[in-house]
Amino acid sequence: MSLILAGDTTTTVNTVALCAEDAILAETVVDCNRLHSERLIATVDWVLKEAGKGLGDVTALAMSTGPGSFTGLRIGAATWKGFALTHGLPLVAVPTLDAMTRLGVYHRGCVCPMLDARMKEVFGAWYRFEDGTRTKLTEDRVCAVEALLDECPVGATEPCFLLGDGTVVYRERIEARAPKAVFAPPLCNVPRASAVAAEAFALLAQDAPTDANLVSPVYLRKSQAEINRERKTGS
Repeated sequence: MSLILAGDTTTTVNTVALCAEDAILAETVVDCNRLHSERLIATVDWVLKEAGKGLGDVTALAMSTGPGSFTGLRIGAATWKGFALTHGLPLVAVPTLDAMTRLGVYHRGCVCPMLDARMKEVFGAWYRFEDGTRTKLTEDRVCAVEALLDECPVGATEPCFLLGDGTVVYRERIEARAPKAVFAPPLCNVPRASAVAAEAFALLAQDAPTDANLVSPVYLRKSQAEINRERKTGS
């Protein structure tokens, strides 16, 4: 049986899961207020223990690569790459927004995961589902929620589904711009490591690369520290 140990630290939520292709053996989803450095290793140990497994039983690793929090992404990348290199395990890089489309069941229509990027912006991308098959329509981007909604490719007869913590933070702006949009249930608004694992199984079936040395976080924009430094230096 193939087992994937997956994790997502792109937001304030710390989530780790051990999954088979057709089952979740153990999973945690905890809002740790971005204290990933203090909780991640202990969470991994707990998940493996509760599933009655060890790293030696794991077939592959999967990490959510962003976009998301700079600090969270760096901690997740360092931890999962460390596991991969130390134990000789393949590591699958999973785009965060792609994985989030697996938090619901969509048969037809357009779906847009939105994560709060702060600075009055969101990380987001558009997807279309036809008979349950997903097609990604846009690249991941960071922008004002209005700009993202204006890219909606939905047809007149297609439903438009929105999910992610960005839909909570900017709900009033979304309703003003897209009054017919359908908001996903609250439980679909936080990342889950089991969704990262599901996306990783799909990527492995497509022969995705698994070299840990090639995996790196996706930030989409510079950190606030880099922006402040450039302002001071005038570059």
